[in-house]
Amino acid sequence: MNYNAQIYSLIAYIEQNIKNKPDYRELENLMGFSYRYIREIFQKTTRISLSRYILARKIANTAFEIRHSSEKSITDITFEYEFSNLDTFTRAFRRETGLTPSEFKKSNYLCGRKIICPGVYAPVILNPDNSKFTLPKFMEVNEMCEMKKTADSCILYGVPKVYYGRTVDGQTQLTPFPMCLQAVLNYMGQNISYTQIMASSGAAFRQRFDVNGWNMGAVDIRFTYENHMKPFELAFKSAGRSYKILEHPEKPKSICKETSLELIKSELDCGRPLIALGVVGPPEACIITGYKNGGETLLGWSLFQGGGPFDEDLEIHETGYFIRDNWWENTEAVMSIGEEIGSLTPVKEILKNALWLMTEDNIATYGGSSNFYGGQAAYEAWAKMVEDDTKYTENTDIFGATVSHEDQECMLAEGRGTAALYINSLAEQYPLLASEFSECAALLKSAADCVSKMQEIRGGQGADKTKAKFQEKETRSKIAEFIRQAARYEKDACAVLKKLIDKL
Repeated sequence: MNYNAQIYSLIAYIEQNIKNKPDYRELENLMGFSYRYIREIFQKTTRISLSRYILARKIANTAFEIRHSSEKSITDITFEYEFSNLDTFTRAFRRETGLTPSEFKKSNYLCGRKIICPGVYAPVILNPDNSKFTLPKFMEVNEMCEMKKTADSCILYGVPKVYYGRTVDGQTQLTPFPMCLQAVLNYMGQNISYTQIMASSGAAFRQRFDVNGWNMGAVDIRFTYENHMKPFELAFKSAGRSYKILEHPEKPKSICKETSLELIKSELDCGRPLIALGVVGPPEACIITGYKNGGETLLGWSLFQGGGPFDEDLEIHETGYFIRDNWWENTEAVMSIGEEIGSLTPVKEILKNALWLMTEDNIATYGGSSNFYGGQAAYEAWAKMVEDDTKYTENTDIFGATVSHEDQECMLAEGRGTAALYINSLAEQYPLLASEFSECAALLKSAADCVSKMQEIRGGQGADKTKAKFQEKETRSKIAEFIRQAARYEKDACAVLKKLIDKL
């Protein structure tokens, strides 16, 4: 009997629970066999004992964290993966890799993410030349390859999926570009956090409100700075990566097909996914993972696939990737990411930019064609729009107003919530300033928490459910007060942040 399907499920379960000790009863329920029989078929299929495999996977995951995590010590990692003590972990690590954890951290071995069996994409240790795994692998039971290349096509397998509400390391993600960049960099072997990308790009600190009123596009991070590409440039820089961004020089809302296609094919042929704006749905970030028909067709992950108005004529590949013909008609930019990792953006530079974003009252983008309030002015404009009874008559587009309001809530809740996480991480990095960083983070978190109070007043989330409640004057008056309360918290946070910057 062929047990590959069961083995794949078992490997997926182990990877999802790699930090915990195996629950034998849960494994039996998952597989439908006794634990003794599970061990037998695992060894027979893979030619490696189950216990040895679990240990090898723990070591691969810890090695990935040792190499890429600057926030955790080796001791922290030891206990996080439930090794009884540092000596036990060191002995196990040396048996598997030939090095102690400290020696490995200084070595030239690489850590990346690879497909270890169909549907399972996980950390591995690579030889210094990036040629093969140094720990037991299961490609012998895996008929999929990491890249499928023909004369007119190339598909990269195992690129992490992105979608609204994607959760990584316990953090729910809602902003397209940062989650796309994190997924691509993880695929390329760089363990960078969503929090870091949100903070460095400025997405965590922005609040933009159109001077002309409600705007369902105000949440687009391209309205963060005068240079609408600056959020992307700052994020790439913070990750230490070189990059290339292609836009049409004369038509900012379209691209040059030939030039973009040349870049897409050359990058994918080298095993590097790209990020594009558009392709499927609105001009938000998506990931390009492959091409077919010489590039006339693209594959990838979009946050707008899997239901809704943008799935018309959209095919889905066996990997789950979208398949899109005539992609250039709905693409505004294409971005490639360099292979080498250089120096990262200094913390002080990120914080100075954050302070500017939270205090600059006016911003013009796209050559002055789009004008937005920022900082405290954005909060006040938002509150006044909510309070203005003339905006909520029988002829008002209440649905549009509610959606625009929810976008403002998203910028505040996810943005300042993520900002608080980032600032809190600095408290550990700078122990002498820990109390000030913690104070600043707490104020930003309080600003973010005002959103849950707004949502409670209007009956939850979802424009369809709450638009009637949003029309009530009393409801809107209470919401406006929480908007102003959030602004006060942010103003106090900025005062603390300014002092911190001066001390760094």
